[in-house]
Amino acid sequence: MTLPQPNLVPLAEQRRRLRVLIVEDYEPDALLLRRHLHRAGYEIEMRCIETRAQMHEALRSGSWDVVIADYTLPGFGARDALALLQASGIDLPFIIVSGTISEETAVSAMRAGAHDYVLKDNLERLVPAIERELADAEARREKLRTAAALKTLETRFSATFNQAAVGMAHISLDGRWILVNQRLRDILGLTAEELESISFYDLLLPASDRDEDEEIVFEDLLSRRIPSLRVEKCLRHKDGHAVDVQLTISVLQPDPNETESLSLVIEDISARKADARERADLVKRLINSERLASAGRMANTLAHEINNPLEALTNVLYLLQTHPELPLDLQELVNMGARELDRVGHITRTTLSFYRGNSGRGHLVNKLIGEVVQIFASRAEGAQVQIITDLRPSASGTTFPLSLRQVFANLIGNAIEAMSGTGGTLTIRSRETATCAIVTIADTGPGIAQAHISQIFEPFFTTKGERGTGLGLWVTRGIVAESGGTLTLRSSTDPTHCGTTMRITLPLKG
Repeated sequence: MTLPQPNLVPLAEQRRRLRVLIVEDYEPDALLLRRHLHRAGYEIEMRCIETRAQMHEALRSGSWDVVIADYTLPGFGARDALALLQASGIDLPFIIVSGTISEETAVSAMRAGAHDYVLKDNLERLVPAIERELADAEARREKLRTAAALKTLETRFSATFNQAAVGMAHISLDGRWILVNQRLRDILGLTAEELESISFYDLLLPASDRDEDEEIVFEDLLSRRIPSLRVEKCLRHKDGHAVDVQLTISVLQPDPNETESLSLVIEDISARKADARERADLVKRLINSERLASAGRMANTLAHEINNPLEALTNVLYLLQTHPELPLDLQELVNMGARELDRVGHITRTTLSFYRGNSGRGHLVNKLIGEVVQIFASRAEGAQVQIITDLRPSASGTTFPLSLRQVFANLIGNAIEAMSGTGGTLTIRSRETATCAIVTIADTGPGIAQAHISQIFEPFFTTKGERGTGLGLWVTRGIVAESGGTLTLRSSTDPTHCGTTMRITLPLKG
């Protein structure tokens, strides 16, 4: 019967290698230490030294696991060897072996830095002492390696943190800033001292600005029901300009001895927002352009359809005007109707030829205003609006296109409509300077909301709902611009002095 052979490993491969530097001048004692360590299972690489120079050379040229020193070596004892080892900065276990050493001397040596001492008649303690000190030395080296790795990580983190293109911070749950990078301070325009005086919540997430949904989401974040919260805000830089930012907030997992904190990443998205607004404006302009083109095609069709009946009505009124038996009290009414038909025809032509240039000059501003006021007199009376005119005579005698009558009609009509139901006063003034004619049309209506003022002259913008087309003021400003003038407005919704003033400035051309 053949028995299975055990898996034998050569004895030399089972032994642990141990490199020993021995401070000893008596060779038999050194060989005794070698045999003792060999019996304990170590493959020994040993060097004996007796002088300071020999130890210095051995430490410089060799790699050792442990130093064993005879305390009583003449001229270069254990205390000298220990001092030299410490001066070299090499972390090695240092064990004193002596035939006779007092407890007081041993304690003094260990206070100086020796790791242990062993009497020569008790060498059974040597191997456990070496193994313990080897483990301790490895633990110290591992601690140093860990500290160095942490230092490297801290350096890299600090460089990344402070050079990041986004703002970053760690914040306590009560809103104190723990760690803040430079980019975050740049985005807000605040110094480190200024930032420390302001709570994170007051600065970036004030409760007064959070709606109910945001409040619920923030509570979900703090209770760990969601991993992070992302929200866009418009902040105010220290110098006053607005900054669009995106905040990403998460709860940091704390170490056992630390409390929870928040991680914040704040990205300046002002450029992205501006691009988005620009794209939206472009799309809006393209849509408006198409709507205007459609409106132009429709106006062309309507004008074609309207011109025929207008021509017929004009002919009828002409016959009435030239009838020899027309009563005098009806003549003025017929003449007014003829003028209004002429105005309708002019509006049609103006709409169709809006981009075809001016329609010729020859009309005084005050005369155009007076005609429009006469037309709107009955509507103003019905709306309980008093019309006051202060029209100063033209010194230059400058005349303007008939199309300005449509401008005055649109502005006066809008002012009367704004005061409809509440009544008020409509004041129309005209005057000339050395270079221009100025007309102001001021009402005491409710005023225009500030949010609407920037859009009031845009095509298709209206506050009248289904009753408005949104083209009146856009066309009005376009007619004024064609005459080389400007149209501006000033409005207030303050109940103590509400109202709107339209100011038309027209250059004098003789």
